[in-house]
Amino acid sequence: MKYCSVNGQQQTEIAVTERGLAYGDGIFTTAKIVNGEIVLLNKHIERLTLGCQQLKLQVPFMAKLTAQLQSLARAYPLAVLKVIITAGSGGRGYSRIGLNDNASNVIIMISDFPSHYTALAQQGINLGDSKQQISISPMLAGLKHLNRLEQVLFRAELDERIEDDLIVTNYLGEVIEVTSSNLFYWLDGHLCTPDLTTSGVDGIIRQAILAKYPQIKVCHTKLVELKQAPAMFICNSLMGIVPVKTYNNNLLTMDAVLQLQNEMKDFI
Repeated sequence: MKYCSVNGQQQTEIAVTERGLAYGDGIFTTAKIVNGEIVLLNKHIERLTLGCQQLKLQVPFMAKLTAQLQSLARAYPLAVLKVIITAGSGGRGYSRIGLNDNASNVIIMISDFPSHYTALAQQGINLGDSKQQISISPMLAGLKHLNRLEQVLFRAELDERIEDDLIVTNYLGEVIEVTSSNLFYWLDGHLCTPDLTTSGVDGIIRQAILAKYPQIKVCHTKLVELKQAPAMFICNSLMGIVPVKTYNNNLLTMDAVLQLQNEMKDFI
């Protein structure tokens, strides 16, 4: 880790009573720093603001946070930025009663950028299906909240598999995402992405793609249907758009994905 601060003070420790540690009571966002600038910074600030509002967390002064992040980013030609906002320390049990008005903690971390991401975006990945399923949770769907235990379990499965990533379904068998990215695929001549109303994370890059291409279909898709897809890609704020070269060992075309990569290069 290159940098870490809590509420503006450089440190790597938090209280054992921190609600983010005890209950996952908080949100986060992860962004890419390129040439001293944070890619899609405004969208990440918007995500944090909306996440705080939805979880009823105290919203930090975002103009000050934005300026702080911009200042920190200038020192890094290529890096990973993570911002965590927690409910802070206090309260009894699950209740937040007793928290003071300034209890929220803002944690900023900057880390090395994974060197292999660039190669993946050019060469594509091998994708399989997870044996596990994600929960349905309308209260939390779309949010980048701190409770990531499902993703930890998906990642543990992936670590024992030969694929580069795994498609995750909910208990209804509907395709939702991959272990830490969103999924797009072509079906019947249309570009589609899973409906995230009840599960999954509505990623920043997913939002940017949907904004640029409003004709994309948001679908409820089963794995049996997905097997007919001639092309797919995954995306998140760090990797950008990454083609899928094989799905369950079946070769997919990458031409349409590479074209989309080129069209989106000025946006992400």
